[in-house]
Amino acid sequence: MDLKQTIKKVESSKAYKQFIKANPEYYLVHCFSMFQHGDKEHKWELGFYSEKTDKLVVFETMPKVVMRKAEEALKRDGSIKKLDMGKVKVSLTRALEIVSELLAKEYPNRSITKNIIVLQNLERQMYNITLVTISFDIINIKIDADSGDIISHNLQSIMNLGKWEKGGGSGGGVGKPSAA
Repeated sequence: MDLKQTIKKVESSKAYKQFIKANPEYYLVHCFSMFQHGDKEHKWELGFYSEKTDKLVVFETMPKVVMRKAEEALKRDGSIKKLDMGKVKVSLTRALEIVSELLAKEYPNRSITKNIIVLQNLERQMYNITLVTISFDIINIKIDADSGDIISHNLQSIMNLGKWEKGGGSGGGVGKPSAA
């Protein structure tokens, strides 16, 4: 299912409608998915944030739309920027094609086992894609969701993850690693 269709599915669900009616200040901040490399279907988790409560509410999409309990937002400072889907011109399919092209050119000998995808607003709408390799390396690729340009990419060992979380972090508030 297309990501924009997934968002519509969540927004038309009974759980979301009841939640947003009681909490109209919440807005979409991220779309997250983690799946085995090569899987054709995967579930999305959509995160909605409120500056007023500084909480994040996540809606899971499969097998049906389910709302998880509100939790503290993981972020650096301030509030989390709204994800503006109107500025997302590059489909997830195209973003993954860009990733495949980059992998073939820059990381040809890396076998990917897991994909972690976050669509978020970090100064601009972007796909923040983390790939875990069979040799426990992490490749992080950021793609501008408007133009399809590669913003950055890097490779590091998963053994450096502890250092990475302390020094890097996405600052985007979704609590997912990023090698920014």
